Parts: sequence; C-alpha cells; structure tokens
Amino acid sequence: MKPEMKFEWRNGSNENSVLLNRKGYWQGLKIMHSRSLAGELKEFVPSYHEINITLAGSLNVYKQSAIGNKVHRCANNGNLCITPVGQTIRANWEDKIENLALFFEPKFVEQIALENNFSSGFEITESYEESDPLIQHMGLALLNEITSGSETDQLYADTLSQSLVIHLLKNYSVSDTNTKEAKGGLPGFKLKRVKEFINSNLENNPSLAEIAEIAGLSRYHFSRSFRKSTGMTPQQYVMQQRVERAKLLLRDKDLPIVEVSLQTGFKNQSHFTNIFRKFTKITPRNWREIKAT
Repeated sequence: MKPEMKFEWRNGSNENSVLLNRKGYWQGLKIMHSRSLAGELKEFVPSYHEINITLAGSLNVYKQSAIGNKVHRCANNGNLCITPVGQTIRANWEDKIENLALFFEPKFVEQIALENNFSSGFEITESYEESDPLIQHMGLALLNEITSGSETDQLYADTLSQSLVIHLLKNYSVSDTNTKEAKGGLPGFKLKRVKEFINSNLENNPSLAEIAEIAGLSRYHFSRSFRKSTGMTPQQYVMQQRVERAKLLLRDKDLPIVEVSLQTGFKNQSHFTNIFRKFTKITPRNWREIKAT
C-alpha cells in the first residue's frame, strides 16, 4: 500500500477541538470520517476530486466555480458536495459537525474510466445534492474495512472502491460514455479458468484486479459478467468457496479451528466463525461435532 496522500479537512481551532478522526487509504482513494467543534477549512486548490457528506451539523462551503462565479452553499445533515480537482474551496462550521470526506486521485479515476470505456474527455462536475445514501454507505463500509485492525479483505475493498468511482463517473461527470451493460455472463472457458484461480488462491486473499485479469476484463465488467454467470458477486463466491473448503478441513478433528481459518483465507478465527455461521447457521465447532469422523 502506498503512502497516504497529503490532504485534510484542516481545523482552524486547536487540536483539542477534534473529537474523532478516522482515516483510511485504499489504492487511489482516501476516506476520512471526523467529528469536531467549530472550525474552518482555509481556502486552497485541491489536487484531487473530493466528495464531502455532512453527517451531522451544518457546514458553510465557499467555492469559485469553473467559470469564475462565487458560490456559497450551506450543507446540512446528509447533504452531498462534490469538488472537482483544481477548484478553489474554503469552508467553516460554527458548531459541532460530523463529516465524511472521500478524496480521489485523478489518475485513479482516469484509470477506471479508461478500463470501463468512458470518454477520455470526461469531467467531474461540481454538485450539491440533498443526499446520496449509496456513496455514504459504501464510503463508511470501505473505511470500516481498511481500519478494522485486521488484514483487509482485498476483494471486498477493491469492489467497494471500484463501485464508488463508477458511481461517481455515471452520476457526477460530463462525458460521452460508452459503458455497456453486460448482456451475458462469462464464456464457459473463462468462468472455469476464474473458478480454478479462485480455488487455488483461497488462502491468499486475491484482489478483484487479479481475478479480473484472469478473465481478461476490466474489474467493473468482470464483476457484472461473473454475477450474471453465477448469481453471486466475486466476493460472495470466494466466501462460499472458503466455507466449503473449511467444511472439508473441519472433518479432521486434530486440525485446530484457528488453523482451518488460516488455511481458508479468513482474517482471524472470529471472522471465520461469523462467516461460517452466516452460510451454515451453525458455528465451525458445532459443524465439526456433527460431521467429523
């Protein structure tokens, strides 16, 4: 994982005014969830695309638009504000505020746009929306995953970050998009190749990019085609196969359950137990008691 990008919602008060500051970085995307007392973001020109969601409180945003107009917006609970790269911005808040900010490296967005047949001349547009629950949900889910304190599920994190950028491009950009919906699933030989790769790498936490490369597709098109072929997302399929592998290993009474979790690619025994119960309705220990010979 590369070093964190140096961008912040900087508080104009002293450090004691920050009540919460969670940050996470994945590929070309940084996410920050913060709570603070009254403060300000001094005027600057960002080198990244930003999505800002006011989760609680009220935020005054001041911008200079692409055509030079001065813009002032007041963002309240759930309001979404998108600031494209290079647009002057400053902000202040006069009371407690809770904020979710997502920062996208332009090259990361361009790469995903290229992979998914968006026009090379696309532009992220400044936007003020009442809310976008999907961005809020995916942003917090990705932040929770990469700051959980245990090994990050690469496939899950890749899928979320990819989905966030695709959603941004589809709904908050101006371009001639040639992105096509997947009309059919993967050809049989590609699906077989992908399944073999997944089953050979269950313990290695394969990324979405690695699996999509086996199929010779972009991550976005691969995910849609795979779901059409199997009825599951790549992540769901990987989890299902890990559980099936675990069922076989659990038949060996001498193999510790923690070792079963490691051999099937789970972050830890607790994560393994939660996922196993989700698929089977019972714990790995109970499964062993019923099935072990």
